[in-house]
Amino acid sequence: MDTLTLGPGAALVARDFSPRDADDVPVARNVAEHAVAYLFEPVALLPGLKLGDIFRLFEACPELHAVFRRNWSFAVCEEARKGPVPRPRHDHPAEDAGIEYLELYWSWALDTGSKVYRGVHRLDLHGVGPVLEADCPTYDVKAGDRIRWALSLTPVRELLDLPLRLCEELTIVEDDLDSKGWRETVATGRCAEVLLGQVIQGVLDELCFHGGPQEKEEASDGLKAQLAEMEAGTMRTTPADDLFEELDRPGFVALFETLGGIRPAEVSRAIRAIEDDEPVGPALERAFDGEVVVKMQFRSRPGREFRKLFRAAGR
Repeated sequence: MDTLTLGPGAALVARDFSPRDADDVPVARNVAEHAVAYLFEPVALLPGLKLGDIFRLFEACPELHAVFRRNWSFAVCEEARKGPVPRPRHDHPAEDAGIEYLELYWSWALDTGSKVYRGVHRLDLHGVGPVLEADCPTYDVKAGDRIRWALSLTPVRELLDLPLRLCEELTIVEDDLDSKGWRETVATGRCAEVLLGQVIQGVLDELCFHGGPQEKEEASDGLKAQLAEMEAGTMRTTPADDLFEELDRPGFVALFETLGGIRPAEVSRAIRAIEDDEPVGPALERAFDGEVVVKMQFRSRPGREFRKLFRAAGR
């Protein structure tokens, strides 16, 4: 079987078996200059591969820009050519410990009701910090574990020299928004086969989530300004309960006889807590001592189905 590896220095090596070779010995060739022709080939990431090697691949094969132009490939590669810079210190032990390596990982989702999978082609990227020697309450991470860092606002030059790895372990989460177990794990597995195009796409999707380097800096400055407003108490905010009560109003009108003076936000939280197969009417009557009454035709609907009807009423 032909194999493709990506290693240090953006060495993209293909090993092809020649029908003229009686010894069945594969011929290894560096095909980095033709990387665009291998985007749909499975690739193994070799030890020593760094993030900067992904951008060196664009240098070797400029045709890649035609494929990844929408992912700001020109701008981020231009920034990467300036070379690595050290990460700034933040006077926080966990943050100053930095990132040990970058990890591509799977984010599969399954709607257990419709049996439809989503996101099986996509790789996400995060930074993985060193093993913590002490608990880190700020990030709710215990000693012996690692912090997983989002990278969408991190300047790419601070990441260039970090190792890039693939996590073969995958977690499949519930994708049905109306299931009580939404986003909870429904299965685990392994997937070691990844395409070269998926690797590049996964890197660019995270690093260019806000756009190119300039757009990323503007987004970061905007978020810092909002945080400063919040800390100063000058930002105008809307309570979440007020916002969602307005959004949920059509559902209450369509499915309920009365809320009995109970605040809609409380009822909404109770609806979310009902088991997927539990009849809604009796559950809400128990929760609110009979004050909340569901219309007769919906009383026996199970939680999952009822939540779908509730959301549909607001569309």
